[in-house]
Amino acid sequence: MNLRALAGLGLLVAFAGALLVVSRSGEPDPQGPGTTSVGDSASAALDRFTGPDSCLPCHADVVSEWRASMHAQAFLDPQVRAPSQSNNFQKTECLPCHAPAPLFDHGILEGTRVLARGERRADGIDCLSCHRTGEGMAASRTGLTGACRPVYREELSTHRMCAACHDQHNTHEEWLVSPAAGAGDDCISCHMQRVARTDTEVGAPRSGRSHRFLGGRDRDFALAGLALTHELRQPSGDAGDRVLAVTLENRFAGHNLPTDSRNRALDLVVTLFDAHGLALPATVPLVAPGETEGTARRRFRNPYRSSGNPSTQLPAGESSRLEVPLPSSARRARIELLYKLQPFITDGEAHWSLTEDVVLP
Repeated sequence: MNLRALAGLGLLVAFAGALLVVSRSGEPDPQGPGTTSVGDSASAALDRFTGPDSCLPCHADVVSEWRASMHAQAFLDPQVRAPSQSNNFQKTECLPCHAPAPLFDHGILEGTRVLARGERRADGIDCLSCHRTGEGMAASRTGLTGACRPVYREELSTHRMCAACHDQHNTHEEWLVSPAAGAGDDCISCHMQRVARTDTEVGAPRSGRSHRFLGGRDRDFALAGLALTHELRQPSGDAGDRVLAVTLENRFAGHNLPTDSRNRALDLVVTLFDAHGLALPATVPLVAPGETEGTARRRFRNPYRSSGNPSTQLPAGESSRLEVPLPSSARRARIELLYKLQPFITDGEAHWSLTEDVVLP
């Protein structure tokens, strides 16, 4: 073949290749944007997922739920950054649980703890913290395909996902000895409620778990696990004053109340009023910061280690009874249950409250 023929053949091959490139460039990727070819490594595929925004195309509902959760605020929450807590994370031991690197890398095995990540700490406990593995994104179902290379991991649907961070203050240990654990209910059963996945959510319609992660800050959720009751007891003869007995029961929570953060306090307060609406004085001196109001009160809390004080938490499945003697001048009682994010704030600064008024005969 002469040189002219060879040149012509080369031009023909180049032209055909160009046509092939042009024709393919106009075709949609059958796997969708962000997918990888068979030859791409798992790490290269996963490197395209750099945070919650990367999950939006397939999991918009889940990301929306997460954004409304305390997991999303784990690094930014002012209470966490308070001087009495992380002190703007100057206490670096707080970082691993408030901006964790992927748990599957460090914190799944018993006795291990997650490590802090160095980037995107403002995302707190995000999608990658719980789902990223070396092979792909952990999934709770088998046989899934997608750009994030989902791989089934049994641990994802168990309490093991929560233990590494939430046992720093013994919450996981509390659960292990609770009635909930004996009944087969774990962290996910309570804190990740069933939801219906619809519309554009991948795999819809299907059932899923909410990533809102409701906890003690959500009043309705917290009160669903508690029972607050009262009764009047009238002693016979001259046995003593009437008594208002108030009982708080930890019915459904799978751990002590309040749990985890030692700053949390749950206060039960009873205030008695006379016929003129004036509050009667306390039956015992109330001088501790954050505990100076009411006629009688009881605090449930896991105190700071440095205080040397014993825990007064309300264990799962147990109840506590506060008995308040009623002098003859008492005409009305106000019963309050107060959830405080800091132990030394006033009752009026509580995050949420439950109030019951009782008319005394």
